[in-house]
This record gives sequence, C-alpha cells and structure tokens, in this order.
Amino acid sequence: MNILLKEENYLSYLSAVYPGEEFKKGKTIIGQKIGENFFHCIYIGKSFFVVTATSTATFDFYDSFKRDQSELLNLDIKENLFTFRILLTLKEKIEGQYTVTERKFKTSKLLLTDFNKKNTRDFMSRQRMKD
Repeated sequence: MNILLKEENYLSYLSAVYPGEEFKKGKTIIGQKIGENFFHCIYIGKSFFVVTATSTATFDFYDSFKRDQSELLNLDIKENLFTFRILLTLKEKIEGQYTVTERKFKTSKLLLTDFNKKNTRDFMSRQRMKD
C-alpha cells in the first residue's frame, strides 16, 4: 500500500493499459468528490485524455477510460483556500446519442500526492493565458 500517490506510478499504469500511447509528467490532475472512497486521476494529453478511478485508501487504479481530445469541451479550474474546484465538460455518447455532461469535482489540496498542486496550478496558468 502506498502512502503517497506518485505521478510516475500513474503514468506506468497508463503505459501498461494503453501501450501505444506516450505519457508525460505534468499532465495529470485529480478530480475528487468529497466523501467518496475514490477519486479520479485525469491525464490530459495533446490528442486524448484518460480518466481513471483511484482508491483513496490504497491508491490502486481501476476503471479507466480514454477519449479523444475533441470530446473534452471545457476544463475550468478554480482555486479556493483549501480546495481546487474542477468543472469538466464532456461530449459523451450515451445509448447511441451524444450528450453534453458536466463532471464537478472539489479536490482537497491536502490529498497525498507528489504532483496535484503543481500540475493543477500549471493548468490554471495555461487557462488564464487562453482568456
């Protein structure tokens, strides 16, 4: 059991699950719904993104899906005193039809990772440059 979620462990997992893709450090953020016993590691590459459910107790990865970057319509991140608020807007195919869904996360800054604060703030700074 790990006591700290390391980005390199997540990237190793992604490389094993998606062997044809290249994964780089600095492109992973955490989406968490307070009170749930898992959170989501969200890897955002140039042409695709991957969302992976992760156990908060053991940091084991399970239930991962990869989608084309065109299905990620919006990624909005705000920083509060103790949390990051993330709004992920996706174009998803449900029962043969495309629909727009929003995933809302409120991720604690105290989450035991070696990368979440830095990567999330990097995404936020790139977001501000687009505006």
